[in-house]
Amino acid sequence: MKRRSVLLVLLAILAVLETAVAWNAVLAAKASVPGADPGRRARSLSRANAVFPWNPQAHFELGKAYFEQGAEALADPAARDTLLAKSVDSFMRSLRLDPGAPGVHFHLAQTLLYLDYLSLPAPLPYFEEYRKAAALTGHNSQLYFEVGRVLLSRWESLEAGETDFALDILRRSLAGKDEARLTAILETWNLHSRDYGLIDRILPEDPGLFRAYARFLGEKSLALETRQAALARAEELDFRLAKQELDQARKDTDYFRSAEAEAHLSASLKSLETIRFYQSLAGRQLIDPADYLDVLKEVRRLLAMNRIEATRSLADPDGAIAAYLAVEDEFTAIGEFEGFLKERGLLGEGPTAATPVNDLQTLAFRMTLDFRLNRYRDLARVGDVLASSSLVISAAGRPSYVRVLGLIAEANLKLDYVYEAERFFRLARDVGPGDLDILLGIEKCLSRLNDEAGAAEARRAVAGLVTPAAVDLGGRLVAKGETFRYALVTDGSPRTVRVALAPGAGVGPALVAVHFNGRVVWEGPSDAGTAAFSVSPRTGENGLEVAAVGGPVVLTGLSQEAAASRTE
Repeated sequence: MKRRSVLLVLLAILAVLETAVAWNAVLAAKASVPGADPGRRARSLSRANAVFPWNPQAHFELGKAYFEQGAEALADPAARDTLLAKSVDSFMRSLRLDPGAPGVHFHLAQTLLYLDYLSLPAPLPYFEEYRKAAALTGHNSQLYFEVGRVLLSRWESLEAGETDFALDILRRSLAGKDEARLTAILETWNLHSRDYGLIDRILPEDPGLFRAYARFLGEKSLALETRQAALARAEELDFRLAKQELDQARKDTDYFRSAEAEAHLSASLKSLETIRFYQSLAGRQLIDPADYLDVLKEVRRLLAMNRIEATRSLADPDGAIAAYLAVEDEFTAIGEFEGFLKERGLLGEGPTAATPVNDLQTLAFRMTLDFRLNRYRDLARVGDVLASSSLVISAAGRPSYVRVLGLIAEANLKLDYVYEAERFFRLARDVGPGDLDILLGIEKCLSRLNDEAGAAEARRAVAGLVTPAAVDLGGRLVAKGETFRYALVTDGSPRTVRVALAPGAGVGPALVAVHFNGRVVWEGPSDAGTAAFSVSPRTGENGLEVAAVGGPVVLTGLSQEAAASRTE
């Protein structure tokens, strides 16, 4: 009978306990709704803890509610101090029940830090709670990252061991190469530290993060030299990556893995094309320009050969073959490329009187290789064949025919057959009257023949095709983060270019970057008045880009003048 009574009592206690736990859970859940009034939440959670005081989550939520109330009661110091003390007590109760909860340690640390800001007594040092929160959570977690940001905001007050701990957290937080995290860290750094050495110590070796850092500095108009050094470092890392991708592409090519080689070559080229040579502004050579050019040529060559191998054709819809020939300047390499094409039967035989021209595109390509290989006499003989042939040139074939005639003219000029060169240049002009290279060729011939009147006429024709010495940009507004692009057409002679600029209306000076043919040539504030730089442009179209990095910029004009010649 006695045992039965004890059992009934135990069951009754268990039922009460289960009811208390359930009621505590219901009240705690109601009080945990985001955005709810903190006072109402605190009352509900207090009731929950009175019913069942052993739920660590309820004490945690109560601590957060008290903290929110205290933050809202800043105008009433007595109420504020009481509420913050209750917040600390609730967090500590939660930790006595569950010491391994990183979120509770973090919020306790936040409250203790708040007390420190207000010069109020605190039962514990806030730094130790942040340390525990970080130790109890993974370094990829948002909480771990927030610990680093908070400690960064207290950078000046941290002691030596504490700064090392903060640096380690920040470094680990960026190990995933998350640009959004870096931007958040930089915002905190900008407000509380601006110690550039600190950023150097936490940035991983990643070109994307170096560029994000440089972009932040540019947008805030901070430390131009540091920005340029960061971009130069990013480009060095990109160049390393480009070479690694090229090495892998070589291996794939050796094992006839064409698709894999193509992917690695494309990745290598993408990395190379991000390089704007900021090292020239940073004053430090991290990339050897000759090494860069060698890598670029090999990537372009392998891409061209890969496409030719796959298609067994000289058709060049994406310009891979033309891009290779545009950068290749080594006689031996061009000869090897020609041999590669001949092995695949893609060049055929040159035209003779008995075999008239029937493929102008292939002929133009073949003659381009001949010219690059100094076969000027062979090209001159092609001119004799064409002179004795009756050709009907379609509209689609005219660009190739102009190219053929131009190459014959250039070959004759190399052989010092100036009259013949002029004749073929004029024939080419008749077919393609708007070709800048052909008009420049005519002007060169007439100058060598001392025909000043004819040369002057040719120069006037050239002037009608190139960009004028002065261009009114009409106060073009370039918004922050945008880039203005302009095609500058030149005769290829060295020149000084000037871009007139001013800050956007109602804003202060902001950083502007100017690139020419993919390379940085100037960076400075928008109130500089003029961005001036010297260049050796390509004959024909050149790409000029003006990027508004830090804020809006107004472009009023563009001018250019021939570079001053040096005198001994």
